[in-house]
Order: sequence, then C-alpha cells, then structure tokens
Amino acid sequence: MHDYRLKGASGKVANQSFRLLRRTVIGSAPGCELCIEGDRVAPQHAEICLDDEGGLLLRQLDSAYETRVNGSVVNRVKLSSGDEIRVGNCRWVLQAPGLRPEKVLTPAAVKRTRSHLTWMILIALLALAALAWQRGWLQF
Repeated sequence: MHDYRLKGASGKVANQSFRLLRRTVIGSAPGCELCIEGDRVAPQHAEICLDDEGGLLLRQLDSAYETRVNGSVVNRVKLSSGDEIRVGNCRWVLQAPGLRPEKVLTPAAVKRTRSHLTWMILIALLALAALAWQRGWLQF
C-alpha cells in the first residue's frame, strides 16, 4: 500500500500529519479515523478510499455539508499528490512520497510575479511628503 498522508495546512489540524488508511472517514463523530470538530463538519463528512489501481478517491458522505478539493465543491473526485482538501475550517494537502505534485508545479504556478510592494511604499511616501508640505510641516 502507498504511504499517503494528509498534511494539515490550516485550522485545528495545522502542522499535523495524518497517515491515510485503506478507508479513512473524516468527520466529527468519535468513530471517524480523522475526527475534527466544527459546526460545518458532519458526523461522517467524507471518506478517502484506496481504489483498485492504487489511487485515492474522495467521496462526500453527507450532502448537507460541503467538501472542497482545490477550491471546488466536490461530491466524488480522484485525488492526486498536492491536492488541497477542505472540510469545515480545516485544510490539508495530500502528500504521496515519491510523486511530484503536478498541480502545484504547473508553469503558471512557478512563474515569477512582480511585487507591487516597492511601488506602494514609494507612492505612500510621496503622498505623506505632499501632505506634510501642504500643512506646512515641510518647507523647501
């Protein structure tokens, strides 16, 4: 069996690691393999199961509640390494040792972005100088 883990990314599960079993039930009921509390968590909220091909399948167990994978509400979805799973206010990232998280390493994700912080600081300083000059606190 593969050594799949859920790494807690936010909420009460932050920085915790959970090893997935052949079937792992997530919910607020004491009998769940992954028990979390919260008003947006069903007693048996969702399950993650190992399929016949060695992959993982997430299935929503209670339609009155919401489960998200990579930001989208799901009822049933095949999981990949790097997927983000959200139940209530808890968020995990699926880790599969040895597998590269394809969704995380897309060209769009690794593209360098320009920081606007430098420009924002410059504009703020200019605005403060103009205000100080207008009020007579600064004289040239």
